[in-house]
Amino acid sequence: MTGTPMISVRDLHKTYTTRFGKNVVLDGVNFDLEKGERLGILGRNGAGKSTMIRLISGAERPTSGTVQSSMSVSWPLAFGGAFQPNLTGLDNIRFISRIYDQDIEENLEFVEDFAELGPYLGEEVRTYSSGMRARLAFAISMIIEFDCFLIDEIGAVGDARFHDRCNQELFRKRGDRAMIIISHDASYIRDHCTRFAVLHGGKLELFEEFDTAYSQFRIKIGMEAKDRPGLIECPSNRRELIETTHTVAMLDDQFRVAVQAADWCRDDGEWEEAEAGYKDALTHYPYQRSYWVQAAHAAKEMGNDISAEIGYRTAIALGEAHADVREHLEFVMGRQGVSIQEHPPRIYAGVDAKDAAPSGPDIMVFARVAWGAEAVEDAVLLQLLREHPTCDSALAEMMRDPRFGAQRSASMDAVSEFPLWPANIIAIACPSMSQEDKRKLAQEPAMLSDPWNTLLNAGGFADWDAVGKALAEAA
Repeated sequence: MTGTPMISVRDLHKTYTTRFGKNVVLDGVNFDLEKGERLGILGRNGAGKSTMIRLISGAERPTSGTVQSSMSVSWPLAFGGAFQPNLTGLDNIRFISRIYDQDIEENLEFVEDFAELGPYLGEEVRTYSSGMRARLAFAISMIIEFDCFLIDEIGAVGDARFHDRCNQELFRKRGDRAMIIISHDASYIRDHCTRFAVLHGGKLELFEEFDTAYSQFRIKIGMEAKDRPGLIECPSNRRELIETTHTVAMLDDQFRVAVQAADWCRDDGEWEEAEAGYKDALTHYPYQRSYWVQAAHAAKEMGNDISAEIGYRTAIALGEAHADVREHLEFVMGRQGVSIQEHPPRIYAGVDAKDAAPSGPDIMVFARVAWGAEAVEDAVLLQLLREHPTCDSALAEMMRDPRFGAQRSASMDAVSEFPLWPANIIAIACPSMSQEDKRKLAQEPAMLSDPWNTLLNAGGFADWDAVGKALAEAA
């Protein structure tokens, strides 16, 4: 190694043995990092980013290859594996201070102030939540003056104030140190790194420019292709669909990248592009309530009050906190000359689909099966959301529309564009059906060509009173 302090990674391999065989996580990774450089690593979930960080820190040993360093290297920040779980937070601070020959009382004072764990510092670390352990780990890391900091998802810990204090300690007070940063938040990497890399398939590719690295990352995770993974699982019912969608969506790399791009447009005040980006992401996970709020905010900024009201009403109906959204909803309704008392929002209650407050995704999937339509006019959608307290009554009203029973369009066959909608409507219409029967029904060609009669023949909407009356009227 040269006289310049650096980390040198050569032909690094890491393979785990599982009951399914060998799992190759890293396959010949090479790079150098000098003091003052900040390397940001992009990669999908499970790509091996955290594994590589642990190998560089020495917390794990590689299968083969070497990590050589002429710099002192931190443990992974926000990683609590170095703690003694049966010791208290205070005792861990004392222990680490002795190892590094630090002033114990000064360190105790700093960590108590920074981590803000209060009396929990006197409790055993094994009783801490993962977030509390991460806050303690970061605070302790700041009492040791490492040459290189390994940063693993700091942005996922704590509130905005804690993030700001972390950034102050890392990037302002220690701006001359080397860093390796991994984060699901690409903005964090863009804003704080000087070099970039993409880890995919066990291989690490290095870039000097963020835009080039991010473009390559999008290609690696399939963002440049329109096809998405096929149907994997049908939710048991509408409640499960809503309550699991947030987690499922945020584990989907393509969804996270799509909303990240929309967030950047929002931050730049590009409201039209932001709304389009959020809505594009929501076509794949329409029951993801928090991004209905973001799409509504963008629409509000453009003065598109109908679209904004749809977004806010949908978010509330899907479980977003009413108190957090009400003032925005009231504002856009006021600009339309309508009072919120006249058309109050319907709040999520976790009840059966037929009795649940309708949301935008419900109306749109009803339009697919009842009207053969892939879109609903905003004015029609808003009217249904305002006037109908339940999904049952909203669908019955749609059945009285002249479009009910219309011939399905040929483009309905393009299931690859919307792979989850058959699963969603089956969860809503047929909650008592077994998982295996749901899966088979979702894959039936008739679900694309004639979904309404296919659902009815499978016993769908059987206990929906208003729908039953509308069917009798239509007979």
